[in-house]
Amino acid sequence: MGTNTAEMGVKIRTFRPSDTRRIRNVLIEGLYSNIDPAFFVGVRRPSVIGAVVAWTAFMYYWTLSLLSAITVFVALLFIYYNSLLIAAYFLTKGPLFDDVQDVQRNYMKPRRNFWVAEADNGQVVGTIAITLKSLDKPANERADDVAWLRRMAVSENYRRQGIAKRLVETAIRFCRRNKYRRIELITTEVQLPAKALYEKMGFRCVNTWARRQYGFVLWTFTLVYDMQQDSTYH
Repeated sequence: MGTNTAEMGVKIRTFRPSDTRRIRNVLIEGLYSNIDPAFFVGVRRPSVIGAVVAWTAFMYYWTLSLLSAITVFVALLFIYYNSLLIAAYFLTKGPLFDDVQDVQRNYMKPRRNFWVAEADNGQVVGTIAITLKSLDKPANERADDVAWLRRMAVSENYRRQGIAKRLVETAIRFCRRNKYRRIELITTEVQLPAKALYEKMGFRCVNTWARRQYGFVLWTFTLVYDMQQDSTYH
């Protein structure tokens, strides 16, 4: 049974400049924790299954050795898994986390915010942010009508303890106080537990598309929370 976050002394608070390094570490940890789910999603792709089976069958046909065929099968899976590790590494070295290098400038502005979950030992163990969604808006919608929920992450050792739910609740309350009409976010098929949490809290999926990055394709979901739908989070 998961430990209650109140019992653990985990609190949700607004960003402080001293949090910067740990925020980045939490987000990088979250990225690497997606490698195993991404691997299992990938090996179920028909294209990946077809390629692995074809190479394994070719090796068996060429050598008439079951051991050689099995070796090729394992080697291909090993290569695929390590290609995910390499892709994750290059993502950490690219611009993916540039926004959290200066949270004060990018998030601590009117109607925007960045929060952390802080354990009783002072360690930052979770993050979430709200900013404006100003791109791709319908013609009848002002740029400041829609909030963009970003950077939701919880350290692996603190998951399944209600911290993510508290972070999302904090963001929803903030958006309600700041008169947003709705909240949007994106998540992917390797983050299905997060998607399930969002949907349990009232978000609904409004779009699904394939996103390609570093040669990998991920099904990506746009989720929306309509502020008028209820008043659960004040």
